[in-house]
Amino acid sequence: MDIIVAENLKRLREKHSLTQEALAEAWGVPELAIYKWEAGRLPVEYKMLVRIADFYDVTVDSLFIDESGENRKPSKSDKVSFTCKVCGGDLVYDYVAATCKCANCGNKWSIAELYPKYARVIATINKASRILNSNSVLASADEAKLLFKQAMNECSKIEDVISSEIIKICNDGMAEAEKLETYCRGKYFFDNRSYKSALKELEKVSGYRDADEMIRRCKRQP
Repeated sequence: MDIIVAENLKRLREKHSLTQEALAEAWGVPELAIYKWEAGRLPVEYKMLVRIADFYDVTVDSLFIDESGENRKPSKSDKVSFTCKVCGGDLVYDYVAATCKCANCGNKWSIAELYPKYARVIATINKASRILNSNSVLASADEAKLLFKQAMNECSKIEDVISSEIIKICNDGMAEAEKLETYCRGKYFFDNRSYKSALKELEKVSGYRDADEMIRRCKRQP
């Protein structure tokens, strides 16, 4: 869990002269959970962060800002993994699916849920991926590339282990978008019976979608 969030939870509670017991009763959660949240030993789910922010009349984003008002910029060596909040087992991250799963009990959470600061980035990546998977036009490839660049720019402001992995996913997405661009050019030439030009483009993306079938048909043309 982000240590700044943990520190802010404790600071806000003390600022309002509240005990962990009082908060547990007000929020309907175990007192032990609040203790672990403030100790940075247990992640706070996004829905709970929203409730906490509303309770203290602050924004969710402010929970990720230190007392000096500066956004925390952790080093790349910061530990971002933690144990399962159900059984204490190790969590295994699937950055492509944007989830993490307990290796022991199998419970699964979205990275955006455990790390709300990544929610917008992951939503952007998911949108770009949907565009690539559902459309086969140049405009879609361009739009997806812009979205991946946007996500990369957001991650570059955070600079931790998770952001590094997400940037790798964005780079893979950019490569996929460029492959789609090449495929679309080849298909355009193919549909207009410019078979030599089509073959030149499609051979660059052999194995992609139905490129191989078009390549075979191009080679059969006189």
